[in-house]
Amino acid sequence: MSSKDDNMAVVTLMPQAEKDARRAELEKTARYMRDNIDVHREMAQLLAQITRAKYLALVEQGFSEDQALSLCRS
Repeated sequence: MSSKDDNMAVVTLMPQAEKDARRAELEKTARYMRDNIDVHREMAQLLAQITRAKYLALVEQGFSEDQALSLCRS
């Protein structure tokens, strides 16, 4: 049985009240993300700037471009 089948089996056996509670929580999370999308975008831009600065600093310190890229991925 695949993981997807396992998940479907769990959902099928889950009481309706629990399904409703999980759905409500997901809807709440989606609302939060929509309401704060500008902040998420700004954070992504800041993380990109930090990652680029880290990459450039590593290259400047003598790491090869491949090594610096690998270190930025981790």
